[in-house]
Amino acid sequence: MLDSIILEQKNRNLFYKNMRNTFVFLASLLLLSGFFCSCEKQEGEGGDGSIVGRVFKVVDDGYIYGDGSVLNGNSKLVTDLMNAITRNNAALNKIYGNRTLSASELDSLNEICRYYKIITSRMFHFGKDTIVGCDEDVFIIYGNHEYGFDDKVKTSYDGSYRFDYLNDGNYKIFAYNDNADGKNAVVYDVKVDGGEVYGGDFYINDGKNANLCGVVGYMETFSSKGIEYLPGVDQRVYIRDEKSLSTDDCRVNDNGFYVFSKLKPNTVYYVWSVTEPQKNEGVYANIKTFKTGEAGTIVPGPILQSDVK
Repeated sequence: MLDSIILEQKNRNLFYKNMRNTFVFLASLLLLSGFFCSCEKQEGEGGDGSIVGRVFKVVDDGYIYGDGSVLNGNSKLVTDLMNAITRNNAALNKIYGNRTLSASELDSLNEICRYYKIITSRMFHFGKDTIVGCDEDVFIIYGNHEYGFDDKVKTSYDGSYRFDYLNDGNYKIFAYNDNADGKNAVVYDVKVDGGEVYGGDFYINDGKNANLCGVVGYMETFSSKGIEYLPGVDQRVYIRDEKSLSTDDCRVNDNGFYVFSKLKPNTVYYVWSVTEPQKNEGVYANIKTFKTGEAGTIVPGPILQSDVK
């Protein structure tokens, strides 16, 4: 009888021990599985996701464009601009006649200039001059840390980039601008949630021709047989900065506007046309000045006038 009791106790102890070991094993298994699951969810390589996109190099801030409908002679903006120019010329003619403008006339002239600037900004804009960014570095950061980078790729012949085998999660991709005054990063946040994700197109500046300015002005001519100033179509306009001896030039377009891009920011420029007040008695430059604004901006240029004999 005693032996039976002892044997039963031993069996019960063995059962509890086995149960405890089983619980310990299961708990360890759950812990390990949770650990591996959490590792699988971390950003990085090992998944089925991809980030793709393209890189374009901005070789300069582009040329200055105007919407064809805006530049149409029937456009209200052009009509308003011509009215502003007419009022401006009336005021300037008083100056040409050696008469000092009154305070109210000066205020009116300044208001015309402000109005002219608003209209011009609506009529013209920069268009980026780009080429395909082949063999450029694109970098990736796994997660949200802000130090260094985790991987990089080179763009292909068509400017495309691709990061493969990514787990689901949040990523940062970036490429560098090469500006005249140094480099800075263009950064995109991208979320991978299975499959292929488009990370975006990078437009990166390429050296000294980036972050420049432009000017748009108006020119008119007065012919010997005319009774009023007309748009100076196909006339030549010249420009140089105040510290340079070399000049650049352009032709006035069919609406009477002259346009210069690739100008240095915050710089004083001289702009002029050639006028001939009396036939065969010589020509001279009708010089005006203006100052460019911040990088990437277009400023309205002075109104130029010339006599054509």
